[in-house]
Amino acid sequence: MDETWQIVGHRLAVQQLRLMVIRDEVPHALLIIGPPDIGKETLALTLARALLCTAPVEARPCNACSACRRVDSGNHPDLLRITPEEALGNVKIEQIRSVGHFLALRPSEARHKVALIADFERATTSAANALLKTLEEPPAYAHLILLATDADTLLPTIVSRAQQIALRPLDRETVRQALQTRWSLPPDVAARLARLSGGRMGWAVRAATDSQAVQQLETAVALLFEVLRSGLPERFAAAKQLAQDDALVAQTFAYWQVAWRDVLLLQTATDSALTFQEQRGALQQVADQVTPSASAVVLRQLETGLEALARHANTQLLVENLLLRLPPVAL
Repeated sequence: MDETWQIVGHRLAVQQLRLMVIRDEVPHALLIIGPPDIGKETLALTLARALLCTAPVEARPCNACSACRRVDSGNHPDLLRITPEEALGNVKIEQIRSVGHFLALRPSEARHKVALIADFERATTSAANALLKTLEEPPAYAHLILLATDADTLLPTIVSRAQQIALRPLDRETVRQALQTRWSLPPDVAARLARLSGGRMGWAVRAATDSQAVQQLETAVALLFEVLRSGLPERFAAAKQLAQDDALVAQTFAYWQVAWRDVLLLQTATDSALTFQEQRGALQQVADQVTPSASAVVLRQLETGLEALARHANTQLLVENLLLRLPPVAL
């Protein structure tokens, strides 16, 4: 872990951004991409602290000055954070216009102003187009940080104007060590959460303090097995129930992706890397009854479903279509 930036993993991204800060070469538009809970927002806020920090540049962020503390508390006048107004809601044009107004005014205290927009893949088309004007002629002091799961879901004109930083899942050992040393978890708990995290440090930290995170994961996997052994009427009923909550659909599909990767691992005799070790028996039954090519198709369907959900497709039809196409398995 970098001691100044206090980021677990993502060493190359941290080094790149830290050098930009020291050289005063942070781009006006930065796009940080990666899966949910991978650490995008943590990295973005650390960069914001570094830009607004009052310590000598080599020591930024100091994580102790008034500026750093106010970034953490959300009270710094030169930082604006934009998020969707509700779970899986849109980033709206009114929010983007507020970014333009914010960046048009000179900094109140620091040399820079920072606007951070999370979940930018959820921006409406009109909101994304409204941001283009800000990107075309940014003030010298302005920095816009966009967070998204995948650059392919964004307008090409947005992507072309921003420098990209890609974050990828961490290895299990990095997550385990961080949970033990920084969050003081017992070795067995740290090892289990590191395995279940899929390399997503944000999820692991949340699970360390909120037992519901693991329960939600286990519930999602149990639902997958229930659907696989069910007939059409039961699948329609499950789809109707699941589709009532867009956020739950996204979370469930993401966990199902991990489960199907485990199925593929069993089909290729590399089961030592299984995420859901506790469900190995059921996963093996799926692996024995479904071909590897069929597993790959399911993974593609889940990925397509998540992308469609981000574009606000009809949730009921989307969930029904996917659940009805899952292969039947005797469990």
